[in-house]
Amino acid sequence: MKKVHLFITLGFLVACSQTENKFESISEPYLGQTLPGNSAVIFAPGLISTGMYERDLAITPDGNEIYYSLFMGDWNTIMITKQENGAWKEPVVADFARDTNFFFAEPALSVDGNTIFYLSTKPRENETAKPGWQNQNIWFAVRQNDGSWGESKPLPENINAYDEFYPSLTQDGTLYFCRTDINTGVSQILRSKVIDGVYQNPVILPSPVNDIGNHFNACIAPDESYLIGCVAGRDSLNPRGSTYMLFFHNTDDSWSEGIDLIKELNLPCKNAISVSVTPDGKYLFFASTEKTILYKDLYSEWSLTKLENRRTKPGNGNSDIYWINTDFIKKLKEKAQS
Repeated sequence: MKKVHLFITLGFLVACSQTENKFESISEPYLGQTLPGNSAVIFAPGLISTGMYERDLAITPDGNEIYYSLFMGDWNTIMITKQENGAWKEPVVADFARDTNFFFAEPALSVDGNTIFYLSTKPRENETAKPGWQNQNIWFAVRQNDGSWGESKPLPENINAYDEFYPSLTQDGTLYFCRTDINTGVSQILRSKVIDGVYQNPVILPSPVNDIGNHFNACIAPDESYLIGCVAGRDSLNPRGSTYMLFFHNTDDSWSEGIDLIKELNLPCKNAISVSVTPDGKYLFFASTEKTILYKDLYSEWSLTKLENRRTKPGNGNSDIYWINTDFIKKLKEKAQS
């Protein structure tokens, strides 16, 4: 029996070593991934998109830190991978997201990368702990001089009034987020400007953004020129599901009619889950549960090993993170204005 334990231990250590080496051999930006073109592709397969349930990606302006959500059913948290001394490190749970009693998700960064915002179900001082996704509030932490994150705190009461989630920031610090109405159960997209360091009372975005459907998980472009929301109940290829809707922000602070991106770009997803834009605005990240590895396509021997391999690869039906070049944004705007 001791020999069996030894073999298991050695096998575990080898597997861990292989995982670490897989990252430490990479020094290029975006984990060495080929930059995407006009077609969406899975981001960092085997590194970030692993066959587990990943979504909600955020990256620092210098490109040296990547944060993303990892959902595991009984615990959901935020992972981070860093580039240090010319090499990427294996992702670990972020310091501020290690309390296994509560859920953490949806990281978003300020334009300078020195403040991180995220959803947490950790109770505030005036709240009691509740199971699951209850007590959804937006928290933040400020980077310290040594690069670590300081004490996490919830945003003020005028932001965290009910159930709030999915923060997204503009270059001037304006906060966009989602809130579920306590009476109707409908989620809407709101905006709060920052004046003299104080978040102003948020306002619900006007028509046509919040007109139809349930709105959740929206991101704003860094320059505030457009917004992409995950919206359920819109005219989509999957009317019962949700889609990525693009709204252009006009100079008079009005918004254009929405454009269904799943339909327009033939995105590989049936439902919209999460969306974000890189700080330079060049790349769009989104999540998809599209199954690209089908059981009928597995190797002819139908062995347990082959079935297990499917569980540890992207495309198995869990959420994967995709990315695409944002050149399509300009083209769609020109088309909408013509």
